[in-house]
Amino acid sequence: MGNVEMHQLEPVREDERKELDLSTPVDYLMYCKHVKGEYSYKCLSDIPTAITDSISLHERINLSFNCISTLPAELPLRIPHIAFLDLSYNKISALPDSIGLLFHLKCLLLSHNCLEEIPSTITRLVKLQKIDLSHNCLLELPEKIGEMESLKKLNVNNNKLKSLPKSLGYSEMIEIILAISNCCISQPPQNICDSGSDSTIRFLKQLASGKILAKQERELNIFPRVRANVIQTAKPNSDSVRAQYVQIQTATLNTASRIRTPLLPPYDATQLHPDELRDKVIGILYGAIIGDALGTATEFLSRDECRFHYDEETLTYSDIIRDEHRAHWTRGDWTSNSDQMLLVLDSLLQWAGVVDELEFAKHLVSWKRSGIPELGPREIYMYSTTINLVLQADNYIHNPHQVAEDLHKNDGFGITNGTDNNNTIKSSLFVDSGSLPRSLVLGIPHFHDLSEVISNSTRICLATHFDERCVTACVTLSIAIALMLQGKYSLDDPSAIEDLIKIAVQFGLGHCADESVKKEFTYYCRCSDYKNIGLSEVGKACHPFKACAAAFSALRRGKDFRSALTSLLMLGGYSSMTGCITGSLLGCKFGYSLLPREWIDGLNAKNKEWINGKINALLDMMGLP
Repeated sequence: MGNVEMHQLEPVREDERKELDLSTPVDYLMYCKHVKGEYSYKCLSDIPTAITDSISLHERINLSFNCISTLPAELPLRIPHIAFLDLSYNKISALPDSIGLLFHLKCLLLSHNCLEEIPSTITRLVKLQKIDLSHNCLLELPEKIGEMESLKKLNVNNNKLKSLPKSLGYSEMIEIILAISNCCISQPPQNICDSGSDSTIRFLKQLASGKILAKQERELNIFPRVRANVIQTAKPNSDSVRAQYVQIQTATLNTASRIRTPLLPPYDATQLHPDELRDKVIGILYGAIIGDALGTATEFLSRDECRFHYDEETLTYSDIIRDEHRAHWTRGDWTSNSDQMLLVLDSLLQWAGVVDELEFAKHLVSWKRSGIPELGPREIYMYSTTINLVLQADNYIHNPHQVAEDLHKNDGFGITNGTDNNNTIKSSLFVDSGSLPRSLVLGIPHFHDLSEVISNSTRICLATHFDERCVTACVTLSIAIALMLQGKYSLDDPSAIEDLIKIAVQFGLGHCADESVKKEFTYYCRCSDYKNIGLSEVGKACHPFKACAAAFSALRRGKDFRSALTSLLMLGGYSSMTGCITGSLLGCKFGYSLLPREWIDGLNAKNKEWINGKINALLDMMGLP
């Protein structure tokens, strides 16, 4: 019969199935004394030898209100058919690993003991439906407790838990979770646990689905907001803040206030609360910077090299290896990708919200010459061939669009490109993703006016990149950012995200005349898996369509910022760029408050202080709290 074991067991008599009650009877006075540790002489200090020295076929045993401190490891072998075990109101400080051998156990009561931990073997109890662990000293629960096949009821009130296992959110069986009065708990927050089982389970299911990022990883980030002459949020009633915000959007606003907030969106421009809109705006910029800075770790490495050098679960700036390519940056600093985005932001701030390609061209030339002075000495390393070439033209500042077009037509070397039957100029040299980071910030200031978003994104892209593929990608990203800020699409709903992407892509395709290019872009933007994008494809790693595809794929699949970004970066390719674009869209989805804390703190402190000042100025212009 192979490995099958056969056991000859005598039939269990009906009287042997009755409950074995070894509990100590108590009245109210005795109860009070018992919980204070004043035990009755009738209390058992050990499991009776009648149980430990022979096999009992009882299905229910009650040992409550005793002073038992330990359970013998052989106990499960002595009560193999036990279905109900009450050990509450004892002094048990630890459970033996053999507890997992009580295969028939359905109910385990262990309240009011001294337990500090629960062995992971308890998760093997496939029939366990109810467990009471309240009033103990538990610091944590087995991580896989939510994977138990039959567990419906869990009571962990009055312990020292810091969190409930995320696996409980995946459970399809759990019906009741009681977690009141755990002074250290942060996931779910204690106020949610105190609200009842439904609130607790709802939170855990949202956590499991990615709608909430695990607080055990970090607390919510609080942006160092320094307000100018705009509305304040330090109000006890958040509705009053909302009312003030609406008020300054109306015609009652005086001219002086409107001058201070030139980017104030009109009434009903967004369905987001002002605080949520602010959180997403900051998330867009910080998400891009984090993705860019962390992306240098794996840039142009093969997938195997990424896996050799880094651990996806713990990737951070301090892990970045030092080699010839990565020597261009210090750990925690971003690259020229984010610099491009911030140059547009700086121009926008200096000109009271006006986007002008000539002003941007001046900023770009100044940056190429001396970088960003406020950030101190940094190597100006620009990977985009397109940008490097247009900046060499003498008349670039005066007519950036013409310079970009001329260089595109001549392929940068004085050789005129051929055209197809539709007279569409073809070029491969000038199709890179160097202009994409600018489109991220251009989705913010006029997010409520898509025609303005398109105009700004197009003009700033054409300031260096004339190819229609670059314009298509830039417009698509700007529109995607703007639509997310309008708040009309639930970013927790996959179908709504799909609708948002579809609309953004349609706007982008409006700037593309070549049908084959349209088909190519549509294919990339429909990719739902990073591996289908070909991020390390020879000769096309820097193609703008790949960066768009990566960002949209992350938006679809991202349960949280960390996992969506690191799984992308670990594939290599032009990872500082794909990380920048993807990080920005994910930052908008989850908001600054839910970005990994160590990735914010690990950024260069001086650089971070500078960008915080720019963000505060932008929020002031938008009238955001």
